[in-house]
This record gives sequence, C-alpha cells and structure tokens, in this order.
Amino acid sequence: AHDLATVLMAEHLAKRFKPSALKTRSHEITGNPFDDQEWVQKAGSRCQLRAIGFKDEDFTKPIITVVCPYSNALPCNNKFRNLGDIIVKEIENKGGIAFLCYTPVVSDAETMGSPGMRYSLISRDWIADCVEIMHEAYAADAIVSLSGCDKTGNLSRWAVR
Repeated sequence: AHDLATVLMAEHLAKRFKPSALKTRSHEITGNPFDDQEWVQKAGSRCQLRAIGFKDEDFTKPIITVVCPYSNALPCNNKFRNLGDIIVKEIENKGGIAFLCYTPVVSDAETMGSPGMRYSLISRDWIADCVEIMHEAYAADAIVSLSGCDKTGNLSRWAVR
C-alpha cells in the first residue's frame, strides 16, 4: 500500500512537470513521477536532495556530473574551482542539475625526486575511480570534464575500464 500523500504528490508532479528528454538515468536516484512504485521507493533520496535545495521541478531535470580536478597546489589546475562553478551555473541556466566531482591532483614536476612521487602514477587510477564513483553512484545523465595536465587530461578513460 502506498502512502496516500506520496501518491498524490507523484500525481501532482506528473501533471505539473514533464521530465526532460535528457533525463535518461538519474530517475534511478530521484524517482520517476510517472512510475508510482519507483516514486515511492526513491522518497528517501528526494528528502536528501531537498535538503541541498532541490525543488519539485528539479526532480525532472537531468543530472550532469561536472568533473573538477582542482588543487591550489599546482598551476595547471588551480583555476578549476572557479571554472567548475561557472560550468555549474551554465548547466543550471540551461535546465540541468550539476553535481560537482572534485578529484585528487598530483604534480609530477613538484613531487619528482621526493617520496611523494610514488603517488603520482597511482593517482591516475584514483582520479578515474573518483569520476566513476560519482558519475555512476548518482546515475548521472551526462558528464562534463575539466582537464589540465597529463593525469587529468584524459578523464574519459574511466569509461572504458
């Protein structure tokens, strides 16, 4: 038996908001207002999303992962926090919801000859793992990636693993 209030809310949303054609996967997190069972099952997730500012209409928008390999420790990525914010704003202006994904960044040049260098090569896998974890966990519908050096320059490789 469905909670009557939940079913009524689903009916209200279905009449008021039509999901974007770009929302192909993220209903797995938000629920689909046209599918009563899924809508009810995803109520807990929607509560969490409401806590970060989601409104009723946001549950029909596509979720886009914005990969932001930011660190203020090296020159090739130290502007990415600001660029990431600009991309988020533009995605939201165009009718999407952006989820930022920050990744670790290790500079070969800065760590060369130090014990920190042993983290450089493995950071490539960690970066790919971070992207995959965020994108897949939130069933995002699309991905936008910033890249600034050899390790973050090919963030799409996580997709082929």
